[in-house]
Amino acid sequence: MNRGLRAEEAAAERTHRLWIRRASVAVVLGQGLALLVGAVLPRTSPTDRAGLLLGAGLVTLTGVLWFLVVPRALFGAWRVFVASTIAQVVMLVTLGTTGGLRSSYFPYYLLPLLVMIMAGSRDQTFTLGAVAGAGLVGLGFVPESGGADDIVHDLFAVRFLQLITFTLAAAAASQAMGTIGTALAAQTRALGDQARSDPLTGLGNRKALLEEFPRLLAATARRGAPLSVVALDIDGLKAVNDRSGHAAGDRLLSQFADRLRHCLRGQDLAVRAGGDEFILLLPDTDAAGARRLVDRIRGSASLGAPDVRFSEGIATSSPGSTADWLLAVADDALYAHKARRDDPHHTEAG
Repeated sequence: MNRGLRAEEAAAERTHRLWIRRASVAVVLGQGLALLVGAVLPRTSPTDRAGLLLGAGLVTLTGVLWFLVVPRALFGAWRVFVASTIAQVVMLVTLGTTGGLRSSYFPYYLLPLLVMIMAGSRDQTFTLGAVAGAGLVGLGFVPESGGADDIVHDLFAVRFLQLITFTLAAAAASQAMGTIGTALAAQTRALGDQARSDPLTGLGNRKALLEEFPRLLAATARRGAPLSVVALDIDGLKAVNDRSGHAAGDRLLSQFADRLRHCLRGQDLAVRAGGDEFILLLPDTDAAGARRLVDRIRGSASLGAPDVRFSEGIATSSPGSTADWLLAVADDALYAHKARRDDPHHTEAG
């Protein structure tokens, strides 16, 4: 994966995390505000008022610590789950102090599951649902719930069914969100690959060359190693197109690209710069190594017609070399080679 595509994916990931963070802040603030408003309503009982104020305080405190103190990189992919679990515990305390299973504030107990949708993980959502279910079991023993009478049993069943229903819905939505995120990431990679590849040969295009060349040159310079640039130009492609049609010329270009892939190393980069011209970037390769590669390509390439050959130009980096300078030097060497081949008094093998 090239650096440009990695940058695009990193930017998309940062945007995704930003929106999750904003939504989480909105949920926390909304939850704390709702509890506070419930506490100040005139008909709220003193016991419930105390529980609601406790809940609002805990929500505010944990929210401030979470968003301002806890490092954003902590917990990684489990960050949303950990935050939602903390919120679930806070709401469990609030319900426990405002009537247990009878609490009219039970809908707020389900809010952390709603946040889990943004995590895009069905398994994490189910896990949080299990945590919430364990909390409900604990609420069945809160004295305010009225003991183990039939009403409490029925209320527990209703609450548990509500929790199961909400967990299933949240898990389904979370899985859909995760699937969409994966599909979008794959689409981003595919679009990035298409934007940087030549559709005929499958090699990189000029955009890939401009993005990758500075990175490869800087990396080899840090190691104190050379980088060689090879400019290649297929001689006689126009004659093939005129004689056999453009389809034959396209096949010739594709065959030549296949031969380049066969001869290059994994660290090398081959691009089709346009028309019948190709550029090879060879990290950790001096001029002699580049010449050996060209000879290997020439010796093994089957170009489809006896009168079709290719010309080359080689440039090798030295301290202070720039990408533009190396391309210019390789291009000048290429055209010098072509000029020599056009000289009727000049003979050259290959």
